[in-house]
Amino acid sequence: MNRETMTRILSAIVTLPVLVYVIVTDNFLCLPMLLASVVISLFCLYEFYMIADRGEEGRAFIKTGLLAGLILNIIMYLFAYGKMLGISGSIAIFDSRIVTAFFMFFIAVILMLQLFTRPLKGAAYSLGITVFGVFYIVLSLSHLILLKSLVDGVYYIIILVAVVMLNDTGAYFGGVMFGKHKAGIEASPNKSWEGYFSGLLFSIVAFIITNQVFASFFSRELFIMIECVFLGIVISIFANIGDLVESALKRDGGFKDSGRIIPGHGGMWDVFDATIFALPFFYYYLIFKGIP
Repeated sequence: MNRETMTRILSAIVTLPVLVYVIVTDNFLCLPMLLASVVISLFCLYEFYMIADRGEEGRAFIKTGLLAGLILNIIMYLFAYGKMLGISGSIAIFDSRIVTAFFMFFIAVILMLQLFTRPLKGAAYSLGITVFGVFYIVLSLSHLILLKSLVDGVYYIIILVAVVMLNDTGAYFGGVMFGKHKAGIEASPNKSWEGYFSGLLFSIVAFIITNQVFASFFSRELFIMIECVFLGIVISIFANIGDLVESALKRDGGFKDSGRIIPGHGGMWDVFDATIFALPFFYYYLIFKGIP
């Protein structure tokens, strides 16, 4: 076992107990979940802003973007736990218009900052990446709060994490052991079709096994078999898209890793890139299914 692999394992051992506590606990009005979402999404957003920095040609309004990310997480928390806080009636009055109003105000603020604090050169780029970062990263990852608030939300989060992790693991070892045919994707030229299909297989198996464990030991009949296969496939596809998008943006910025905050894994975005599309998809599938 090489040093990098050992470092990855040790990092997982240290962070796993914290992650499990945040996922499982309902104490403190579920504020640990809000804190986790804030930490994850804002670190990912900051790393994106660093990668997208083009100096005089344009850079994000970092402080404004991070503040907007914090507020957006709080809005998601109020949507998810308004009933627990006794404000569900007030939240329901405004429904999704709260998020719309938030983004309109956010855009107005950064437009004013651009007009009065920065030169016109690079304005479109600066404005674009500031808004895009909050929309693409924070809005997506803050769905973690909404997913946790569902009935049996803990189980759904565990399933999603297991599937995404084993998709990545299967893709890595499948590529190393069997990879002969390059996928030919410019964002990640070393990936092979064998690796992608190995990850897909691991995702399906992970979904089936995790679902059966919950059914057998916790009396939670969450999904039927055909759902497990379908969701395993779709989540694997979305996880790969999230990974490829991050790879493309890092290559554009000339970065190998998004950061160094997690030893052996790189940055926060390197760890959670695969969930950016998979998480919202899974949540809205459950909502469409009628999970309260």
